[in-house]
Amino acid sequence: MHAGVKIHKCDICGKEFAQMSHLKKHRYVNRDVKNHCCDVCGKEFTLNSNLKAHMSIHIGIKNYKCEICGKEFIRRSDFNGHMTMHAGVKSHKCDICGKEFIQSASLSRHLNMHAGIKNHKCDICGKRFTSTSSLKPHLDSHDGVKNHKCDICAKEFRLKSNLEIHANRHAGVKTHKCFVCGKKFTVKCNLKAHINIHAGVKKHKCEICENEFMRKGGLNEHMTTHACVNIRSYGVCGKGFTSKYTA
Repeated sequence: MHAGVKIHKCDICGKEFAQMSHLKKHRYVNRDVKNHCCDVCGKEFTLNSNLKAHMSIHIGIKNYKCEICGKEFIRRSDFNGHMTMHAGVKSHKCDICGKEFIQSASLSRHLNMHAGIKNHKCDICGKRFTSTSSLKPHLDSHDGVKNHKCDICAKEFRLKSNLEIHANRHAGVKTHKCFVCGKKFTVKCNLKAHINIHAGVKKHKCEICENEFMRKGGLNEHMTTHACVNIRSYGVCGKGFTSKYTA
């Protein structure tokens, strides 16, 4: 190496060094120094390249274009996230139920559902929803028009989603799967009730003795003991009992 020749230049401040090791040490010492300031908003950056990328946001320059659909982006991070959607890569996983999503925003909305956060409010009745996709069909239900008719039994529905659920009952299609045991259900509310069993949640309470049950069927059978209704008869004499296990 020729003495005095400085071929290694710092990207941050422009200072030059003869040896790469000196440049690395310089970068480490000045790693938190932000000499590049945005004239529009005042935000500071360590690297001039980062400032240039930031300025494109203010100007509105979209340097990243999707070759598949033609959509353009200002930020490379937004472009990369968009490309994962085309690829179908689901890299964002819910820690609660294991459901996977392509976009982090979709996972965030999903987590709001688990947390019970409802930021979307109906202006007509005040009912709240976890997402705009849930709010929209609700708003359609206020007009009272039933435009969705079952081809099998002619029953009519205001919401297309309700018709689809109804059609699944006719077809015996079970699209709602328990992530604990794998059991499938036709209706989502039945799946929720089933998950409560795994969790040990007892939502059905006897108003007489306050005994609690996980299943509504368990509560109904219990209520017959209070009413002393003879619902089963066995043996030769035909004596009735409120429960199969009554002596």
